[in-house]
Amino acid sequence: MNGIQKKKPRNLKEALLGRLTEEEMAFVKRAFDTLGDTAILEIPSELKKKEKKIALALTEVNTAIKSVYAKKGATQGEFRIQPLRFLAGEKKKFAQYRENGCTFRISLGKVFFSPRLSTERLRIAREIQKDEVVAALFAGVGPFPIVFAKNSPMKKAFAVELNPVAVEDMKENLRLNKAENKIEIIEGDVKEIVPKYLKGKCNRVVMPLPKTGSTFLSEAFECLKPSGGIIHFYFFGEKTDPFGLGLKAVKEMAKEKKKKTRVLFKRVVRPFSARTDQIVIDFKVTPRKPQ
Repeated sequence: MNGIQKKKPRNLKEALLGRLTEEEMAFVKRAFDTLGDTAILEIPSELKKKEKKIALALTEVNTAIKSVYAKKGATQGEFRIQPLRFLAGEKKKFAQYRENGCTFRISLGKVFFSPRLSTERLRIAREIQKDEVVAALFAGVGPFPIVFAKNSPMKKAFAVELNPVAVEDMKENLRLNKAENKIEIIEGDVKEIVPKYLKGKCNRVVMPLPKTGSTFLSEAFECLKPSGGIIHFYFFGEKTDPFGLGLKAVKEMAKEKKKKTRVLFKRVVRPFSARTDQIVIDFKVTPRKPQ
């Protein structure tokens, strides 16, 4: 032994030095999602043949990570399934994740879940007033309504979700967070559920479906009480004008519904692609005064 101790790599790129070519190193993404001890990577097509090496290197850099998966393309279908491919470590059915004082079970590869919206969930929770009734559309495994239940004085949330696997996860997550008495799960399509069960019942609506959210603005307006309320609208906007199309959609729906709207808050939540950002627009809806 020469007494020289090998230095532990500080990040994924350092761990991959000597394992990938200089050209391949240029494609390595530093950012990845973690769900507890599970890491979810985005592997560019240029590195597909090296994905196992990348996954193993990640477990060496971060010993807290026990399982590594890769995204298999975009979110798919009406159930918003995020397909995953197992790469390294322990293969498992569920990930367990904590945020904002809440615990979540997440079925890997069968539901959609983004830890990158944790700040948004807490931000909205802090806006909710005492005794508000909230509609959480596209609720998934329940992160928005459960964070609201734990971090706001709301009276109740209706959590609407179409994916049956996500609904089962949400039932378990309500139990884990002792939130059964504050959240009612409604399984089904938002366009069918809202007119039947939620019309005119809510003070606030959150709709975290940025890809097609504008096609559900009518249902979001319908959820609100006759006196009005607040809608949190997520959208994918062009980087050159991130809010333009979203604000236009809100204005057009307000005109159709004969309501007044006022923008309370808007911001870029996160970059989504080279050309688009995910944005949020919070706006207040009130009745239009008779002429």
